[in-house]
Amino acid sequence: MDNRVPLPTDNIYKFYALFGLLLFIFGIGAGIVQNKATNDFMVRSYIELESLKSIEKPTSVENLKATVLERMIDVETSDKQTFKWSLAIISAAGILLMIYGFHRWHTQIQPAQDELLQLQVEKLRREVAGLAGQPAAVPTSAAGLPSRIDQAAPTLTSAAAAT
Repeated sequence: MDNRVPLPTDNIYKFYALFGLLLFIFGIGAGIVQNKATNDFMVRSYIELESLKSIEKPTSVENLKATVLERMIDVETSDKQTFKWSLAIISAAGILLMIYGFHRWHTQIQPAQDELLQLQVEKLRREVAGLAGQPAAVPTSAAGLPSRIDQAAPTLTSAAAAT
């Protein structure tokens, strides 16, 4: 089976951040769906309960049905609160995991990856300059990165033309 959504397996902090985001989105979405379902149930139940209460001389079956509906409304209200708090905990855990993952990724992993990339670029520039027989001049910006890509690395055609 072909995986259409690549998972971040190169970095545990990236995984934490994206899994936390997924938990947060799930918590919010499930809360919305649960709230709508509970509201629909309550409206239908209250309408039916009021229609049963409006009967002047209810039978024992109608009284029993009204009692069961009242109990179902109480249970649904209690379940809604429990589910709401469960989803709040899941969403909060998602937020904390997301903050931890993004923070660690940004402060520990990404600077090392940026430095590695910069070293690779400098190495390639020296190799290309060596092929062209020129000294390796690396124009940089104030941040120590190449100011422009077209200035930073000579093209292969100009290096080949020089030899």
